[in-house]
Order: sequence, then structure tokens, then C-alpha cells
Amino acid sequence: MISEMNADHDDDALLAWLKRVAAEADPMPGDITAAAREAIGLHDLDGQLAELIADSAGSTPEYDAVRRTEASDRLLSFEGGGVRVELEIVPDDGELTVIGQVIGASPEGCELEYGDGRRETLPLDDLGRFLVDRRRSGPVRIRCRSVDGSPVITSWVNL
Repeated sequence: MISEMNADHDDDALLAWLKRVAAEADPMPGDITAAAREAIGLHDLDGQLAELIADSAGSTPEYDAVRRTEASDRLLSFEGGGVRVELEIVPDDGELTVIGQVIGASPEGCELEYGDGRRETLPLDDLGRFLVDRRRSGPVRIRCRSVDGSPVITSWVNL
């Protein structure tokens, strides 16, 4: 095993090798990984859920073919915990632009969370508006705090 590691490996290669060796010697049990993911998902258990109340993607699918084009914008509205979130999803050459407004929330600590756990701070202006450019499709939700400090989380939506 030591022969695999020679002097010209950089730090990233060394870490990758050590990770592989550790995974082979003592792999993480699947139930532990699942429990860890569940625990992370529950850390805002006291947060209010802002439910999806409107989605232009279609509550009437039989009419979508008539009124929508392939690359049309999508409008989403969430409400709960005293917070309202309005989103416009604009497709552009395989990427998405998210234009939004958060009403009734504190301007600090508002984040866009991705399905893989990554989070991105949403810089809100004085009116609670934000712009996120060049994103890929996938599951997202918004986390923020209401003006009284309570955590509010939108339901997951697949962009």
C-alpha cells in the first residue's frame, strides 16, 4: 500500500488516497449515514414551514400546452410563519436565474439551500428582493427568519 504513495503526490492526491484506504478498511455503515442525514434535516425542527401556495408550472396540466412555451418563466409563491416568498425562475441556455422577494422576514441570514446540503446567502435589498444567477436545476428551499426571529423554511421545490 505504501508503494502507491510516492513523493510527488500533492496534498489533494494524498488526502484522496487516505480517504480511499479508510473507506476500504472501515466503511461507514449505511444506517449511520442515514441517521446523520436525518439529524441534519431536523436541526430546524422548531421552524415554521412556508408552504407552496402557487406554482405556474401547472395546477391545470391540460391547459399547459396551450399557454406555456418550452422556455417560459416559472412563478412560485410560498407562505407561512408570517413570511411570504415570491420566486420567478427564468431559464437561460441550460442555466437558471432566480429572482425573488422575501416579505416579512429579517434581512439577515436568508439562505438558498440546495438538495445536496449546500447553502448560499441571499443578499436582500431594502425591499427584500434578491437575484441568484447561473444555477442548475434541482431541489431547493429558502431559509430565513421572520421579523420576530422565528425560523421559517419553504417546502422543497424542484427547479
